[in-house]
Amino acid sequence: MVWRKVSDNRWEHLANTFDAYFIFTEKLSADLCGGREHYVLFSTLKLEISIPNVESALRYAWKQIRYEQPQLAATVEGMAKVYEVPDEKGLEQWLASTFIVSQASDAEELYRSVTPIKQATLYYLPNSSELAFRAHHHSIDGTGVFLFWHSYLSAVANPLKQIKFGDEPARLNPSVEEALGYPEEPTQAHSEEAAALLGSYAEGLPGIGPVSKLGEAPVGNCHNTELVFSAETTEALVKACKDKGITMTAAIHAAYIITLTRHADPKSKLGEYVTTSQFNLRPYLPDPYNSSKYAVAVYYTPIPYKVGLPNSYWDVAKSLQDYYQSTFKGNAVPLELVGPLARLSFNFTQTPEYLSIPMSKDALVSSLGIVERYVQREYGSGIKVKDIKMGIDIIMGMSFFFAYTFRDQLRLVYSFNDGYEEAKNIQTYMEEVQSILIEELLA
Repeated sequence: MVWRKVSDNRWEHLANTFDAYFIFTEKLSADLCGGREHYVLFSTLKLEISIPNVESALRYAWKQIRYEQPQLAATVEGMAKVYEVPDEKGLEQWLASTFIVSQASDAEELYRSVTPIKQATLYYLPNSSELAFRAHHHSIDGTGVFLFWHSYLSAVANPLKQIKFGDEPARLNPSVEEALGYPEEPTQAHSEEAAALLGSYAEGLPGIGPVSKLGEAPVGNCHNTELVFSAETTEALVKACKDKGITMTAAIHAAYIITLTRHADPKSKLGEYVTTSQFNLRPYLPDPYNSSKYAVAVYYTPIPYKVGLPNSYWDVAKSLQDYYQSTFKGNAVPLELVGPLARLSFNFTQTPEYLSIPMSKDALVSSLGIVERYVQREYGSGIKVKDIKMGIDIIMGMSFFFAYTFRDQLRLVYSFNDGYEEAKNIQTYMEEVQSILIEELLA
């Protein structure tokens, strides 16, 4: 459904794809866990910045990004996203509540103390020269976060001379279906194909998982544990993948699956690994929706994947290679299925059948590729990006396993909740993924 003007200054958009699923999940977790919301994205930048009046420049750029991408300031009422054109007082209130100068020593300390947010929020940490961005998953995805950073730092380096709110609703983001020009109502054939995909995935749940107290223990603290490969090892792994005809994404995901088999909960469904991997849809969207101008949007889709176990590393890697390369590029799954699959998934999560299925305890794997495709290392003559990190709040449900490369170094981030999983076990999983990659690709 398109954004609809309901008054002179108010626009509404009924969530109807995967944003609806995230809104539902966030509300459910907030009701059960004292206001804490599942899958709030958290990303940080380490900067070297030498520009006049840093705090003022960062604050002005935040206002500029709201003007350029107004959905940044959207809120949720029921299942609708709401955007209101601000007057001067409303704009200052928004800035005061969403641009926060933190005296935390670094982003890790900040993360341990953050509270629930109403809308996307930016933190400036002068003590560590870091920026931190928090946003609900109903408003942005992982690739979108990197694109946001590019748009934001570009605004810092190249501020508009004047910002006058009022015309920005014309830039509110369309849904994937709107951007692609597809009708909201799918054909019968596409509905049936989407239902078959979702049904095949549901039949395999919960799949294989590590030992976890998920569903059995109260929520704990969120963590984003990182493992960074050396530039030399990263270069060698990239070359080995090219030589062997697989992508780094397939190689890393296969290493995680083999790691799971070594640490599987005996109560898991051990004969099959089942998941949904994340596909960035921006390469398939027309300009400008495929660019950083529409960073703040949910332009991705999960697509089910299954493989039988036990299996060798290379059999799993080749299966994943085919899956990642053929799903949309080879048109194994038509783009027309994205909308109906999202709506079916949302409806399914609210049925008694879904609630009776044991929770999947393995992490969702999300490969974000080479960060420099989205974020430059330098902006203007006074801003250098020294480091970048992606994470997500795990309150209820599956953990997340991010993989991406920045400054020629592969980075793995495992987002989890210590109420369900132990930090030492997460560290073990990540180190074993690293060992498997080195053993299988470089030995």
